[in-house]
Amino acid sequence: MRPMVSVIVPAWNEVRYLPDLLESLARQTLPVAEVLVADSGSADGTEELVTAAGFRYLAGPRKGPGEGRNRGAKAARGDILLFVDADCRPPANLVEAVAAALEDPGVIGGATGFLPEDGNASERLLFFVANAYQRAMTIWGFPHNAGFCFFFRRDAFERLGGIREDMLLNETHDIALRSRSLGRFVNLPLRVRTSPRRFRKQGLTGTIVYEYIGSTLVYYATGRTPAEVFRPEPVR
Repeated sequence: MRPMVSVIVPAWNEVRYLPDLLESLARQTLPVAEVLVADSGSADGTEELVTAAGFRYLAGPRKGPGEGRNRGAKAARGDILLFVDADCRPPANLVEAVAAALEDPGVIGGATGFLPEDGNASERLLFFVANAYQRAMTIWGFPHNAGFCFFFRRDAFERLGGIREDMLLNETHDIALRSRSLGRFVNLPLRVRTSPRRFRKQGLTGTIVYEYIGSTLVYYATGRTPAEVFRPEPVR
């Protein structure tokens, strides 16, 4: 039987990027069962765009992508939950690759790699290192999930209690690490393209040191990333 894959997209004023993502999802080699855009109070025409494209629009408060992903998961009908950021452009075989990975009953979830859309040399190098780190940590038994594009079996996601909404950074790493109690979290050998807008607006050094290295070290040391300390502002 064809698996039912629900794609969940958290969004806040992402009308600039959503058309490319929605078009990519509509052209998958294995069709999705549904696409749900969990909006967080957008004021840029997101609702009109999503409904005109024939996808499900879920209105909600602005509480961060973790809350949006959880809200989308609760409304989804599929037995596979695929989470994709609004500024990503996945390859045509993404859904097919996810379904194939989950044919192994020991696999309960996983993540893809990621590339900078139209990235310059510095951005491509940064993403190369980040991908290598994610793969290595997953192989070593400490699954890392950058959060751009990842998936779970629905029952596993629910047993884990979903994504922690008290963290605005590392919440996707956290659920990947917690998932080890249920099965294997894998790293798929394909990559989605995503916008490097945060690095271009805030600078490579500051973003890497504060939002990535700093917050991750705090998470590994304490098991949490305090939202009052690590509160990245959305970049538009």
